[in-house]
Amino acid sequence: MLTTDVLPVGSFLIPVKWLALWAWIAVGGKVATLLEKDFVGKKVKWTEPFVQAALLWYILWRWSPVLWDPLSFVNHPLSLLYMSGTEKGWWLAWLSAAGFLVWVARKSDAGYRRLLDAAAVTALVAGAGLSLLFVRLGAPTTLPWGVSPEGYQQIYHPIHFYRAAVLAAVGVWMWRGRGRLREGESFARIVTAAGVGLLIISYFDYYPVTRWWALSGEQWAFAGVALTGWVAGWWNGRKEAPYLGGSQATSSKTSVPGRKVK
Repeated sequence: MLTTDVLPVGSFLIPVKWLALWAWIAVGGKVATLLEKDFVGKKVKWTEPFVQAALLWYILWRWSPVLWDPLSFVNHPLSLLYMSGTEKGWWLAWLSAAGFLVWVARKSDAGYRRLLDAAAVTALVAGAGLSLLFVRLGAPTTLPWGVSPEGYQQIYHPIHFYRAAVLAAVGVWMWRGRGRLREGESFARIVTAAGVGLLIISYFDYYPVTRWWALSGEQWAFAGVALTGWVAGWWNGRKEAPYLGGSQATSSKTSVPGRKVK
């Protein structure tokens, strides 16, 4: 397992976790591109757009203080090497990255549903990969599969393994039914299942601080993710998007002998 130590690149210190995240996003983009083989129309290669969006997010968040206080950079140029992001920069980075991906989807005529599907697949792969690489200890446990890293006296729930297992199961479930999914359904299914699964796992985690209704901020985030997926699935069902191409795809306008199809 890796740690969250930094990797020195010249005068810069780059977190190892970010390098791993970019690598797994690239893998997830390739998987998302592979799943588009049955779409009718231009095939989009999602690897580069998602990696570029992640890099854009990091740059805007990391050096966002310069936007709010440009004189700080002028007076202390070396502060860029040690600068950290702000809450306003976090929101700006997300809006900019999302806008960039929307622009890519419009430019390639992919549409927002294919973008959401690709984003869900990429996030699923990246989340499972990071869970396998970085340790996340939960609450103490007496279960036989608990882990006790060197220097710890207790045994803890291996939250990182739980998350990797849940996300992998969601990925396998989605992959097996990919031939029957409409545009937008991959996003709805992945987000709903992953949100519910991660919310359940969170109860084995250790949360000393709660916010509302005895839930932590992370638990509320998982609940919001699951609700977003459910709403997206309901909305997508109303729109009745056509099935994907391929051997299992069917057309909504089937020719019937003796009857004119409108």
